[in-house]
Amino acid sequence: MRIACCPCGKRKRKTISDKIENPRIVVDFELLRSYAAQNFRDLGGHPVANQRRVRSGMVFRSSHLAEVPPESPISRLELRTVVTLQSRMEVNHMGAPVPASRSGVRWEHIPMGDAWFNDEGYTRVAAEPGREHLAFVTHFRSDWQRFFRLLAERDVYPLLFHCSAGRDRTGVGAAMLLSILGVERDRIVADFLESNVVFAKMPLAAAQLEPVFELIDQSGGIEGFMLEVIGLDASALSIIREDLLED
Repeated sequence: MRIACCPCGKRKRKTISDKIENPRIVVDFELLRSYAAQNFRDLGGHPVANQRRVRSGMVFRSSHLAEVPPESPISRLELRTVVTLQSRMEVNHMGAPVPASRSGVRWEHIPMGDAWFNDEGYTRVAAEPGREHLAFVTHFRSDWQRFFRLLAERDVYPLLFHCSAGRDRTGVGAAMLLSILGVERDRIVADFLESNVVFAKMPLAAAQLEPVFELIDQSGGIEGFMLEVIGLDASALSIIREDLLED
C-alpha cells in the first residue's frame, strides 16, 4: 500500500484490535530528514485571465525546513512568514523550521494531521482508494480555513508553506491557492506532479487531484468551494487575489 503523505517504513503487524481500514504505518523519520529543504519552488509566474499572472517571489512551497543547507535558495529568501503544515509529532521528531528562527520572520504552525500522526506512527484515516488527497481537504477544513485566512492578512508576504515531504498537504494547499488565483488546471496539475522529480520512487499521479477538482465543481466553482466547504469569506478571497496577482 502506498501512503500519500510521506515516505514511510513498513507496516506494523496487525493485532486483533487493529482496524483494517486504518492501518498503522511506521514513519521513517530518518528518510524524511534527508528531504530537508527540497521539493522547493515559487508558485508565481503562472498566467491567468485578462493577461494577468501570479506574482513571483511572493509564495513558495517546500518540504520540511528542519535543516536548510547554505547552498539552498531558501537560505537566501527574505521571508516574512513561514507556515508549517506538519503535525506536532512531526515537528517534535524532526525539528522546527530553520527560517522561522530568523529575525523578523513570523512562524505559524498549523498542525495538520495531529489525529493521524502520533509517536507510534501514522494512521491513515479511511478513504476510498485514489481519494486520499480529497481526505486532506475534508478532514482538515478548519486548518485550511486558518491557512487561507492567514494568506488574506496584509504584510505576510513573502511567505513559504511546507509539510514534511512538501508534496501532499502542501500539494493540495497549492492546488487550492492556484485555483483561487485562476490558474488553469493543467498548470495546477503540472505543479503538483513536479514533486515527482524529488520523489521518483513514490510518484504522484494527476488522478489524485481529480476528486478535489470534482468537489470544487460540485460546489459551483472555486468561489463556492472556498465559501461553503472551507468557510472562507468573499473579502478574504479578494485580498488574496489583490496581493498575489499582477498585470
